[in-house]
Amino acid sequence: MSPRAVLVGGVLILSACGGGGGSGGGGPVGNPGGGTGWTAGVFQPAANFEARCAIPRTGTDPATGRPYVDRQGTTRDENNWLRSISNDLYLWFSEIVDRDPSLYQTPAYFDLQKTTATTPSGRPKDRFHFSMATEEWRLLSQSGVSAGYGAQWTLLASTPPRDIRVAYTEPNSPATSTPVNLARGARVLMVDGVDAINDGTQTGVDVLNAGLFPDQAGETHTFTIRDAGSTESRTITMTSAAITSAPVQSVRTIDTPGGRFGYVLFNDHIATAEQALINAVNTLAAAGIDDLVLDMRYNSGGYLVIARSARLHDCGPCAYG
Repeated sequence: MSPRAVLVGGVLILSACGGGGGSGGGGPVGNPGGGTGWTAGVFQPAANFEARCAIPRTGTDPATGRPYVDRQGTTRDENNWLRSISNDLYLWFSEIVDRDPSLYQTPAYFDLQKTTATTPSGRPKDRFHFSMATEEWRLLSQSGVSAGYGAQWTLLASTPPRDIRVAYTEPNSPATSTPVNLARGARVLMVDGVDAINDGTQTGVDVLNAGLFPDQAGETHTFTIRDAGSTESRTITMTSAAITSAPVQSVRTIDTPGGRFGYVLFNDHIATAEQALINAVNTLAAAGIDDLVLDMRYNSGGYLVIARSARLHDCGPCAYG
């Protein structure tokens, strides 16, 4: 969870600086640490650049109820903050190629602040590097609300021939409505007429991303899917909505010759997860389980306090997977 947790903290502050990378113009803003010039391998304290934004926000921050702390800065300031905070906190900081922050717009520079190493199986070592607008993250982390269909996609193969599946669904969502009825294991074959398995063009990839990951509620997209265990395909249409995530799901017991196991699918370390975790643990404790399986395969991280809470409530003997 460490890479995701570190980067979320960075994204929240960076997003306060105008989102799209700012103007990119103007000279460097002075700071106590000196200029913002770049020397490879030399890092100023991240605090020197904190809240220095190419496009400062004004008004009241809804997360704090206080005025925004943004100050006038430049895109270079934003990138220098990213560079320093990544060097301080990123798990694989020594594997980041140090690049001149004045040469990139902020979103592009953020994408470079990660390791490019792969695992022995060929998967990216860092699969958790992403950015999110501050307000989008606030809604998700505090109330579990985000735009989507209520289907969590998992990319078993992200390049042609792709294998895009449904990992799980949210209750009472477009994905589980009749006649859509998506369920775990369903494979995506086409999105808005584009071959989801074999299309390798940039235009095709853009269509796939737009359909699979809608930016806002009210977007309608068409999918051809094949349900798990079926040989037939079917076409469905879904309209994105404001989905309230159920971060704790599938609480149940499994009886085996070795004893009774409790099972919990734990998908997000967000604020709404804490009470749900408490309820799940109490339910399983009352059922007399011998061991607990906390399934975190699809958990993208979030608040460290929720991670601590999960460990305190759930252990005893635990198996994390």
